[in-house]
Amino acid sequence: MDFLENLSRQLEDIRLDGTNVRAEFPCPRSVLRYLNDQESMNDPNNLSNASNLENGINNEDTPENQSRIRTRKRLQRRQKQKVKYLFEKHNINPNEQNRSTTNTIEPFSNQKDFYHDYMQLDDVKKGLESGELFEGNIRISQKCPTEAYVPSPDKSKDILINGIRSRNRALDGDKVVVKMLDKSNWRNPDTEDCQRTGWVVYITSSKENRIVVGSLIVDRGVIYRYSTLIPRDCRIPRLLVDTSTWPFPIDLRDGTKESKELFYAVLSRWDNYKNPFGVLKAVLGESGKINAETEGILIAHDIQEHPYPENIDEYFPPPFSVEEELKHRKDFRKHCIFSIDPPTAKDLDDALSCVPLPNGNFEIGIHISDVTYFVKQGTPLDEIAEKLATSVYLVQKVYHMLPPALTMMASLLPGTDKLAVSITLEMTPDANVISHSFSQSIIHSCAQLHYAHAQIFLENPDKKEWDESEFPTVYNGYTISDCATAVSHLHKLAAVMRKRRFGSGALAINQPKLSFEIDRATCEPLSYSLYILHESNWLIEEFMLLANTMVAEHLKTHFPNTAMLRNHQAPDVAPMEKAVKLLKTHDIEIDFTSAGSIHKSKAVYCQGENSKNSHWDIIINNILSKPMVRAEYCVIDPNRLMSHFALNVPYYTHFTSPIRRYPDIVVHRMLISWITNKPIKEYEDPKVIDKIAINSNDKKNNAKKASEASADIYAACLIGKLGGLEVDAAIMEIKENYFEATVLSMNMNVRVYVNISHNNPDLLHKACKFLILDNKPTLVIWWDNKGENKQTLQLFDKVKLKLLKRENCLKLRAILIRDE
Repeated sequence: MDFLENLSRQLEDIRLDGTNVRAEFPCPRSVLRYLNDQESMNDPNNLSNASNLENGINNEDTPENQSRIRTRKRLQRRQKQKVKYLFEKHNINPNEQNRSTTNTIEPFSNQKDFYHDYMQLDDVKKGLESGELFEGNIRISQKCPTEAYVPSPDKSKDILINGIRSRNRALDGDKVVVKMLDKSNWRNPDTEDCQRTGWVVYITSSKENRIVVGSLIVDRGVIYRYSTLIPRDCRIPRLLVDTSTWPFPIDLRDGTKESKELFYAVLSRWDNYKNPFGVLKAVLGESGKINAETEGILIAHDIQEHPYPENIDEYFPPPFSVEEELKHRKDFRKHCIFSIDPPTAKDLDDALSCVPLPNGNFEIGIHISDVTYFVKQGTPLDEIAEKLATSVYLVQKVYHMLPPALTMMASLLPGTDKLAVSITLEMTPDANVISHSFSQSIIHSCAQLHYAHAQIFLENPDKKEWDESEFPTVYNGYTISDCATAVSHLHKLAAVMRKRRFGSGALAINQPKLSFEIDRATCEPLSYSLYILHESNWLIEEFMLLANTMVAEHLKTHFPNTAMLRNHQAPDVAPMEKAVKLLKTHDIEIDFTSAGSIHKSKAVYCQGENSKNSHWDIIINNILSKPMVRAEYCVIDPNRLMSHFALNVPYYTHFTSPIRRYPDIVVHRMLISWITNKPIKEYEDPKVIDKIAINSNDKKNNAKKASEASADIYAACLIGKLGGLEVDAAIMEIKENYFEATVLSMNMNVRVYVNISHNNPDLLHKACKFLILDNKPTLVIWWDNKGENKQTLQLFDKVKLKLLKRENCLKLRAILIRDE
C-alpha cells in the first residue's frame, strides 16, 4: 500500500508543463502490465495476484489482508485511470512505447531498420575498382530536400538520389559511395529529360560534430524522454533529442508543443532509425528575434564570435622601426596614395597610386597591406587565423579573421606610415604593361576615399575646384584635386583594361546585392536598398584582378609544385544545357562553348536599367549562374587544368586581401620568400598548401552562406515590421505546384506556391493548372470560380506578390496577388 501510494503521489506531482518528464520511481508490475497488455489489466485476479506476490502476501483469508487487498485494488484502479488519462491527453498509444524505469528499451522501435545496411568496405573497394560503384560529394537540394545529387563519374548530368531512404543517412557535403539503379527506376527514361538515379551504399567521410539549430517539438508524458528538434536548415533531418535531463524549463508557445526558444544540438549518432539522435547544447534566445537567429547562423556555419584568447596581443609584433624597415623596403611615402572602399570598411587591404611619366606612360602602384609582418608563421595567432581562414560579413557586424586591434594595425589608414607589399607597373595610355616589379614597401596613404567620392570625380572630369569640406581629410601635402586627377587617370586605364578583358573572353554575371540600413542600438532593420556597382567599383576591381593575375603567373614560375592558386572550372555541361534549352524556348540564344561566348550572347538581351525589359538582366543572370561551379583554392597541379573559367586566364590567385583572407597571407609569404631569397620549408610540401586550401574553401563557403542567411532574416524582419509588403517580381522557373520568382527591388528569390490545398489556406486564387504551352512550362491561374478571370504565367513574366513574415520565425512566405 505504501509503495503504490507513493507512486500515485509522485505521478500526481509531475508538472506536465515542466521540462523534466522522467519518472524517477520503480514502476510496479501492475502498471507495466497495463503498458504491455491492457486486456490483462481488466482481469482483477491477475492484478491482485501480482500485487500479492510483489508484497509477500500469501494468506488472503485474514481480515487484515482482505482489507489491504481492497485498498490496494482501489489505489491500483486510481493509478490505472491516472496513467490512462496521461496517455489519452498526449495522444500516446501505450502499445507503441514500452519504457522501463531505467530507460533501457530503445525509443521509436517502429522506425528501426528504416535504411539499408551499408556495404562492407572490402566490397565497396571492389565495386569502385570495377566501376559498379562510384564516389562523390552529395549535394542536397534546399528547395526540395528529398532530392540530392552526386556528380556523375562520366562528368555528365548529376545522378539523382531520390528520397531519404536512397540517401541512406548521408548529409549534405558527405563523401559517399553510390550504386546506380536500374533504368526502370530512372526518372523520365528514354526521354531528353532522362534523370539517372542511384542510392548511397556507403559513407566515406562525414563532418564530425555537425551542429543543428532549430526549435523543439516537446511531447509531454511520463513515458516520453525524447523531443524533436526541427532544424532551420531543411536539408538536415529532424533530430531526436533527450529532453528528460535538460536542466532548464522549456517554454512552449500557447496551445502548441513548439518551444518559444531556439536551440542548438550536436548530431551524435544515426543508427538504422529514420531520424538521427542529437544532444542538446544550449538555448540561443527567442525564436524569430534577430539576435537569436543570428546566433543560430553563426553556430550552424561554424563561425566563432570570440575565436581569440584575451592574451592574444602577446603575439603581436612590436611597432616597426621605419629606419630598420627601409633597409629592405622601397619608400613610397611621398607618393599620392589613396584607398577607395565602402564607407563602413575597417579592413583597408589595398591602396593605389598613379604618377604620370615624362614619356607619356604612367607609373601605377598597387599597394597591399603586409600582414605577414603582423602574423608570424607558426605562432598561436597564425594558427587561429589559418583555422578561421576568412572574415565573415553579416548585415549588422563583421567577424574579422584577425583580432580587431591587429586589423587596425595592418589597415592602410591615411596619415600614418604603413607596411605594404607593392606591385609597381609602367603602363601605357592604352593600358599595356611595359614592366613590373614586386617589393616590400612603406607607404603613407593621403586619403581614405569612398566609392561615392570616386564616382563624383568620374562624373565631373573637367572640374578643377573642389569643396574640401565635402571630402575626407587629405594628408601628406596633397589635395582633393590631386586625388581626383589620379582617380581620373586610373579610370581611363581601367576602362581600357575592362573592355579588353571582356573582348578577350571573360565572363561577368553581376548580381546586385541587397543591403540594409539598421538601427545600431537594436540591430533592427530600418530600410533596404540594392547596392548597385558603379564605375568607381570597376576601377578598383580591374587593378585588383590585374595584381592577382600577375602574382599567380609569378608563383607558377617560381613555385611550380606548391603555388597557392584560385581555380574556377567550367560549368557542368548537363545543367548548363538545361538552362540554355530553357532560355531558347523564349527565343534567347546562349552560346556556352566558352566564358566569352556566354558573356557576348547574353549581352544581346541584357541592356541594363534603361532597357524596356530591364528585369531580363536579373532573370538571365540568375538562370545562367545556377550551373556555374564555385571557384576554389588549390595547390598547383601540373596534371590538372588550373585556369580560371570566368576570368579566362590560365593562372589566378588571391593576393589583394590578406587582412580578411588567409590564402592571401600564404601567397604573400611565398612572394616575400622569393623577394628576400629566404625559402619557407613548410611551404615546400604540396600537402601543407592543399590542407590550407581545403579548409579555406570550407570556411569561405560557410561565410558566404552565413552572409546570405543574414540578409534573409533581415528581409523577413523588416517585412514583418511593415506588416507585409507588396512587390513586383519576375518569374525565373515554373513547376507544377509553384514558381520561383525574383523580387526585383531586392534581387531576392522566393518560392510561390499555387496549388490549392490545406497547406496553403491563404491563397487568393481559386484554381490553377500546369501545362506545357509552345514547349514552355506554363501555369494558368483562375481568380474566380466561374473560370472567366484567368492569368497565364511563364518565364520572365512580371507578377505581383505579397510578402509576409512567417509566424514565430524569420522566414518569408510569398503569395501571388491579382495585378489590377
